[in-house]
Amino acid sequence: MQNKKQVYLHGECIIKEIESLPKNLTKREDKKSIMIAESETVGNEHRIKVKEGVEFFEDANGTLYMRNTTPTEVYCLHAERHDTIEIPEGIWEIDKAVEYDYLTQQIVRVRD
Repeated sequence: MQNKKQVYLHGECIIKEIESLPKNLTKREDKKSIMIAESETVGNEHRIKVKEGVEFFEDANGTLYMRNTTPTEVYCLHAERHDTIEIPEGIWEIDKAVEYDYLTQQIVRVRD
């Protein structure tokens, strides 16, 4: 039986469970929270709480990764825009969601 990987969506953010961290990552040392997406239209940031058992890493292209041995929360600065969600223990790749624009026939990043 295969283990299905979990995926969480929070606004334009996509948080995908992965098997292991890639090589050659730089550890991030954010103190209280880390911005995982900045809103381009309404000034709303998506953030993850930093606490003991939650580590963040970044690759050379700016892709963000998280390894957490304790659940942590994804939230917005404007709480009415999106519900806070809990991310369980795991290893995660964090990125912006994409969608296909049929008019321009291009893949574009989702904007919030």
